[in-house]
Amino acid sequence: MDGWQIDSGASASRGASHRSAASRLGEGLVFLVLLTSFYVKSEQGQDQPTPYDMLMVATVGLLFLFGLRLPRGLGWPAALWGLVVIGYGIGAMDAFYLDKVKPSLTVTVYLVGTFLFFASFVYADPARRLGQLFWAYTIAASVVAALGVGAYFGVLPGSEAFLTFGRATGTFNDPNVFGPFLVAPILFLGLQLSQARSFRALWMAAPLGLLVLGLLLSFSRGAWGNLLLSGILFFGLTLATSRSSRQTLRLIGFGALAALLLVAVVGVALSSPKVSALFTERASLTQDYDIDPQQGRFESQARAFQMALDKPLGIGPAQWAMINNLDTHNVYLHILVAGGFLSGLSFIALLLVTAVRGWRAIAVETPSQGLLIVVYAAFIGHIAEATIIDIDNWRHFYLLLGMLWGALLAAEGQGAARRPFALPRAGGAPDGFGAWASSGRWTH
Repeated sequence: MDGWQIDSGASASRGASHRSAASRLGEGLVFLVLLTSFYVKSEQGQDQPTPYDMLMVATVGLLFLFGLRLPRGLGWPAALWGLVVIGYGIGAMDAFYLDKVKPSLTVTVYLVGTFLFFASFVYADPARRLGQLFWAYTIAASVVAALGVGAYFGVLPGSEAFLTFGRATGTFNDPNVFGPFLVAPILFLGLQLSQARSFRALWMAAPLGLLVLGLLLSFSRGAWGNLLLSGILFFGLTLATSRSSRQTLRLIGFGALAALLLVAVVGVALSSPKVSALFTERASLTQDYDIDPQQGRFESQARAFQMALDKPLGIGPAQWAMINNLDTHNVYLHILVAGGFLSGLSFIALLLVTAVRGWRAIAVETPSQGLLIVVYAAFIGHIAEATIIDIDNWRHFYLLLGMLWGALLAAEGQGAARRPFALPRAGGAPDGFGAWASSGRWTH
């Protein structure tokens, strides 16, 4: 199947003029799956499969049957994820609530499987498929943002179903997941607008404003910080990889316009007394439930770390919240206490390897370079936010991780036209950030 099957021993041929019917069908199915990713609601305390999950399982099986293959470069992240799961299994031997172990392990294995799938899918044709995935993701994010914003201002029937404690959630269970879900599409639309060559592209400012407003109305401090960090990184990397002075000026101009749009959206939202009151309450760095000496977030994290020291092999997945009556609100501690130091250190190693190799891959001039910057910036924002929330069951985190690995492996395979970056190489001095490259433009 030309343009579809992946040779695990070498880079696949990309951008072939002829794509098989299986390839086109596979891309259509994946696009459809991501369109359903906006709906992840379940009953309180239940982790039920969503339409996205059911379609995903069927699509993964079908596409691998069509000829999709795992690239050899996925061996390291797959091995590290394997160690995380093995650590969970070892910890589960000491679990108090055995009925929670199997469902939790099943979810973890499924999510890791989606990561491997997205990485393989993107690797086969990174420029084309990253664009497809991002457009589908952005449409889904726009739908859920519209539901959240509409419900917040009471223009939808049954608005309470899309709110939690007065905060927009759309079709998510938690506003602290709804908010971060919107970050990557915001960056993606920002990239599209920064590359626009005609005024017709300005229509994208409308969904961009909607996504920013939806994220604001989630009143998630973590999501706000996530967007701020990833946005700064996105802007810095797009400037650093600019290929001409004209493109640099366009980026600077877009950055100024984006800042004005953000100020306008926030200003209009804060003109509502309802929004302003909740914003003032949520804008502080700490809340009462963070610093409560008995059941506060920070106290819970301290107890979780002490438990990890007392039980270095872990206590099993989905145990700590039952024992402590409160989640860790820190994914690193969450995995450490569940799977012991084997799982905790393996997970940290996976993120470090991803961050370093993703950074290096950005320096390679490829048609997907701009999209790689988007997904890398969103990934960094998420792993930073993970210090205050558990992200290990977020479906879109595994999507971002898979997109990043697929694109970075493809860039590493190309390996040419590497640009200097401030990142040390083996046996040499650190690169600098300077040297603008020859003229050109990104495509996607």
